[in-house]
Amino acid sequence: MSHVLLPWASHLYVFASALYAAYFVRAHRALALSALTAVSLGFVLQTCDLVQRFLAYGYTPVTNLGESLALLGWILAGASIVVQRRYRLPTLGAFALPLVAMVVLPAALLQGASRPVPEALKRAGLPVHVLVAFGGIALFALAAGVAVAYLLLERQMKGKHFGVVFSRLPSLETLDRICDHLMRWGFVALSVTLITGAYFAKKTWGDYWSWDPKQTLSLISWFLFAGLLQARLFAGWRGRRAAVLTMVGFAVLLVSFLGLRLFPAGLHSGDFQ
Repeated sequence: MSHVLLPWASHLYVFASALYAAYFVRAHRALALSALTAVSLGFVLQTCDLVQRFLAYGYTPVTNLGESLALLGWILAGASIVVQRRYRLPTLGAFALPLVAMVVLPAALLQGASRPVPEALKRAGLPVHVLVAFGGIALFALAAGVAVAYLLLERQMKGKHFGVVFSRLPSLETLDRICDHLMRWGFVALSVTLITGAYFAKKTWGDYWSWDPKQTLSLISWFLFAGLLQARLFAGWRGRRAAVLTMVGFAVLLVSFLGLRLFPAGLHSGDFQ
């Protein structure tokens, strides 16, 4: 099986990050178009790599840290393309693509053969649970990126320092709305992940809930985002408070995803053993 597709995809993502950074400084349409083309090509190459791995091993390739990062980066790249096309804001690529590159580059360095997956985990429907879970993390990552953009713009406006951030980013209201939309869809994905995860836990380990570290951290994140959504709907929370809480919620999810793979613990250990 070829192992060159993922490194090439990672190079394209790094190249796209540089192009988006250049576009952020000098808003030439050709830079934005070239960056989007590079991201799209990287996404296609990575799709081919994932299909290869699935056909070779017969299950969703998330058996080690490298594969997990690759899958997350792939979904993150696809989501960033959709968000940019949906909102017609190439400047968001300057915040999204560095995230993609930071995820996929280590995946390319760590790539190797998949480890065997226990038969108990080769269940129909489990790939859907995995994809929805990773999709939720990707959406929250993009929401956190938009939250960072919001805070940078707000800081410039409060300091009356109207530099390149002010001239390139949309209004605070637009950034807040985009962050809210991403967070809502991420919350839906996280809710589906917890429900389907409980179902598969019952089938595999005999209990719906075991207070596994990953389950616990995911539940904490769910309550954080549920509280933020309630505050937005009924208390009118907008702006800085919402942006900061979005970043806090994503940080908890990141610990759940990355920390427990670097230091395996509980049933959701890094290699599924």
